[in-house]
Amino acid sequence: MLDYVEGKLVKEEPNFAVIDVGGWGVKLNISLFTYNKIKDKKDQKVRLYTKMVLREDSIELYGFYDEVERQAFVLLNRVPGIGPKVAFSILSLMDISHLKASILSEDVNALVAVPGIGKKTAQKIIIELKDRIKDLPVIADELSYNSIFEAKEVLISLGFNPKEIQLALDTASIKADDSIEEIVKAALKKLSK
Repeated sequence: MLDYVEGKLVKEEPNFAVIDVGGWGVKLNISLFTYNKIKDKKDQKVRLYTKMVLREDSIELYGFYDEVERQAFVLLNRVPGIGPKVAFSILSLMDISHLKASILSEDVNALVAVPGIGKKTAQKIIIELKDRIKDLPVIADELSYNSIFEAKEVLISLGFNPKEIQLALDTASIKADDSIEEIVKAALKKLSK
């Protein structure tokens, strides 16, 4: 099995990346988190940790910026009814620390904000992963989780789609010491384009 793929980043989109590995173009499905970490590294050497998912009708290769994201993906896929696409949707809209905090605090509403996740599925994720996710290591991001989370809540209350909000926050110019108001304003600039 492949543990990781390393090579020159040839192409990247918000949902996939192509890495040249010894003349082979390896296409990997990626989350928005991974995309945001590699989007400025075109034609540079990158390493993505991998997970292969075999189905009756397809073989999919998923790439992750770090091993923690891959571990979260594996945990989510162990929940009955959560497939790779839903797991990626969760990882694209929630960073690992937010996911872990939501599960440990049994915050159903945070999980329901992800498209494709209903209340019953959110409860199932919490029940299945509450004991397993405790050991998932989380490195604090530069930005305060609480500020980002509160900014997302404000934008959702204004009627914006959670996926669009996450993309706007990921591409906005936000500094670690920005207030919630400054984060919302930066996201609104991206959302209004």
